[in-house]
Amino acid sequence: MHTHTDQRSPHPVTVDVHTMGRTFEESAVDRWELEAARRALKNLKAVAGGQVMMDLLADQIEAGDRFHAGLVEASGGTYRESRTEFTVRGLSGTDLARWFRSQAATGRFQDKTALLNAHPEHYVEPPEYTGGMVETIGNHLTRFKVSVARELPPPVSAHLDASYPISLMNALLSLDDGTPFAYCLHQARDTATGADVVVRVVYPSAAPDSMIEGHCEHLAIEFRSWIRNAAAATR
Repeated sequence: MHTHTDQRSPHPVTVDVHTMGRTFEESAVDRWELEAARRALKNLKAVAGGQVMMDLLADQIEAGDRFHAGLVEASGGTYRESRTEFTVRGLSGTDLARWFRSQAATGRFQDKTALLNAHPEHYVEPPEYTGGMVETIGNHLTRFKVSVARELPPPVSAHLDASYPISLMNALLSLDDGTPFAYCLHQARDTATGADVVVRVVYPSAAPDSMIEGHCEHLAIEFRSWIRNAAAATR
């Protein structure tokens, strides 16, 4: 009797695609897939936005409210940061800040397309908020209000870096019941070729490493999109 076991190839499978009279490597197909996914998401957000999206996600949003309220309670007013830095060429920090302030100086993003499409997991801006978002944070759908933070608690302001003299925005993120749960601290400085940019979301210290690391990735996707938007607007 023969025992059959799964035999795995010692070499990864690769695929070349032949279409339109050309041969394409998988990286090209990956690019097409990403572009198709973006088109699909834009379409879904357009046709099922606003309160329709809020209603569809209601149970998940409420679970996210409970998760983040628990982090706030467990942290006792202490914080940790998710932080992502960018080296930007061809756009100054001054110009980036000017664009960002034109969009979000009040806490409410002016260009809704730029807001929703900056990240695939920007689901919807809650219709009743003057500024806010439903997005994935820590593997939970998170509903939060955004307002300009004119004063910061000392444990939060300690994360600011004086070597980045240009402020893009300081913002308070609050849960639906008004509980403060995070702060945005976004800064830049001009360089000879463009800008150095540092963006942070400062969370309750009980936030797990997976949440902090996941939001570092989120910031990278989101702000690369906005940097590109700002560059396009200044040309």
